[in-house]
Amino acid sequence: MSITVTTAPLRLRPLEEQPTTAGRRKRGLIYVRVSKARDDMISPELQVGHAMTLARSENIDVIADPIMDLGESGRQFEERRVEEIKQMARDKQFDVLILWIWSRFGRNLRESLQHLDTLMDYGVEVRAAKEDFDGKTTIGRFAIAQMLNIAELESNQKADSWRDTFERRKNKGLPHANRGRFGYYRCETCPKWEYGKKLETCPKCRNGILKIDPVTGPVLAQLYRDYAAGISVRKLLVDLNRRGIKTFTGKPFTTGDLCSILDSGFGLGYVRYLIPELSHQVVTNDDGSTKRKRMNRQRDVTAFLYYGGAHDAVIDDPAECERIWDAYTKRRMAQSGRSFSNRPRYSLSRHLRCSGCGGRMQTALRNKRHRRPLVDGLPNPLDVTFRCANHVKSKSCPVNGTYVSLAVAEKWFLNWLDHETQMSESEAEAITAKMTALRAQNDGDHTLLTRLESLQGQLEGLRIKEDKLTDAVLAELVSEDSARRKRAELDTQRQALIREQTELRSKLKEVPVQQPRPSQDDLLTARKIYQAAGQADRRELASKLVREIRVNKGRSGPGKIDVYALWEAPPPWIPRESSSSDS
Repeated sequence: MSITVTTAPLRLRPLEEQPTTAGRRKRGLIYVRVSKARDDMISPELQVGHAMTLARSENIDVIADPIMDLGESGRQFEERRVEEIKQMARDKQFDVLILWIWSRFGRNLRESLQHLDTLMDYGVEVRAAKEDFDGKTTIGRFAIAQMLNIAELESNQKADSWRDTFERRKNKGLPHANRGRFGYYRCETCPKWEYGKKLETCPKCRNGILKIDPVTGPVLAQLYRDYAAGISVRKLLVDLNRRGIKTFTGKPFTTGDLCSILDSGFGLGYVRYLIPELSHQVVTNDDGSTKRKRMNRQRDVTAFLYYGGAHDAVIDDPAECERIWDAYTKRRMAQSGRSFSNRPRYSLSRHLRCSGCGGRMQTALRNKRHRRPLVDGLPNPLDVTFRCANHVKSKSCPVNGTYVSLAVAEKWFLNWLDHETQMSESEAEAITAKMTALRAQNDGDHTLLTRLESLQGQLEGLRIKEDKLTDAVLAELVSEDSARRKRAELDTQRQALIREQTELRSKLKEVPVQQPRPSQDDLLTARKIYQAAGQADRRELASKLVREIRVNKGRSGPGKIDVYALWEAPPPWIPRESSSSDS
């Protein structure tokens, strides 16, 4: 009886097709995440140490400094550096991603699995130093999914625990946070509160009920009385800083500090809690996906529910507290609901820009004792000065700001308009031909916008497909190998769509809006109307002619302003350096 021996199949490759990974050690990358920087956190150094131990035991070369997300939640991926890691995986810069434990990658099961599958599709192996499972095996992938599921469960349990804690504090008449307040203190023996450190309290202060400070308590009471009586916030603020009174954290008062203290109602015996529906808002991303985002912390009194607190008010009479609170909230709501008109008052207000920083210009009036008589109910143009707003507010203008009086700006604007009306026929035809070419370019904008809308819909469709694919894998309706191949295909499509989307948006930004150049007769008529019109009509007329007016440094000569018409695109903005002739 003869036995036939079957040899193993051989595949021969040319030398240039040999895999680049043959004969070299694996390249590793360490990822570290800490949800919140605090004293009892799992330090980044500890996570890096465990990851380096795994790398040394597995003969993995760590190719770069650890990628760290410090102070980032594991439930969201948008603000983290996971996309950077995925891009490095696409570029074949590393072979193994090393974590400390799986919860460091994420506490959102669905999104975590999607990102892990993407990395594995690029040939990257993901390892956890303290929870090491082989992601290439069925049991290993199942264990990884279970660890991520447990991480999400822990996150949800912590959120439930915090909600119960806040509800318990609310029922006890305690504020949302346990820190101190202006006008109050704990006791003489408790250490002073320090930012970023855990608050230590003595046994008789463990109930969390604050006591009225004998120094700042009466100050807070007077602030409520003065505001309810109609005294302005600015006057209250100036008085506090003149007297050297500091906030609870030891800093000088600002308008925001004062409003925050008074809005809390704590000094009048209230504790407040945010209305749950107003804590977050749903934001739509460029690819059509949505996420919950915490809303702005600057909220008015209507965004909170106010409850009676367990502490004492700084005013002894409860009836007076209620009366002052009603007057305070009435005035605050009237101020928050007041609509201020941003409509400019002067002829060139909306068009003037600083040539140094590109910022808008704000007005300042001459001292009342030296002002000239009003013109049509408005200040004389010689008394109105436009100044760079960035320089006035924050000194952030690179050329220390520019300025021009309204009279000077109108003088040289009229000079530009005279030049346009006196332009020769050949010069006007050249500008018209250039404008026609630009308009022909703009005709393609509609096609670009249509394509951009189509790309947005396709990205939304890919996101829905990925969610359904992940659900099918979790329900064991689709094998993980099939899902991985399909996800790689979807990711390739998404990257191509995003690249095209970015290019289209760049093209749309580069194309300036053009309008036909008026005829010489129309420009001459506009010149006559501008000369005879008031400020409002001049402003309306200028908006039909001018795209932007840039104010330059220097004296009030012909080069003080540069006017850019609507039928010509403005040149690229370049900051201008100040010269020795500036005044």
